Amino acid sequence: MLGVLVAGGFGALAIKLAWGATQWGRKTTHRVGKQMGNARAVVAEWSGHEGRVRAGGELWRAVATETFNPGDKVVVTRVDGLTLEVRKK
Repeated sequence: MLGVLVAGGFGALAIKLAWGATQWGRKTTHRVGKQMGNARAVVAEWSGHEGRVRAGGELWRAVATETFNPGDKVVVTRVDGLTLEVRKK
C-alpha cells in the first residue's frame, strides 16, 4: 500500500515537472509599457474622468480628459504604471 502511494506521488511530480518544462519558453501575450501604446480598448465602466477598460484581454484602470459610456471604443495614448490614459477612437 505504501509503495502505491509513493509511486503515485512520484508520478504526480513527474507530470508537474513535464508540464512546467513545456511552459518554460512560452512567451506571454500580455503587453505593458510602450507596447500598450496605441492599443485599442473598450470601456467596461466609467465615471467622470476615470474608469476601467478592457485592453489586451485584461481589465485596466484608465483615465481621460473626456467622459465615456460602457461599450465605447478608445485608444491607449499613454501608460503610467498600471493606469492607461485613453482617448476616443
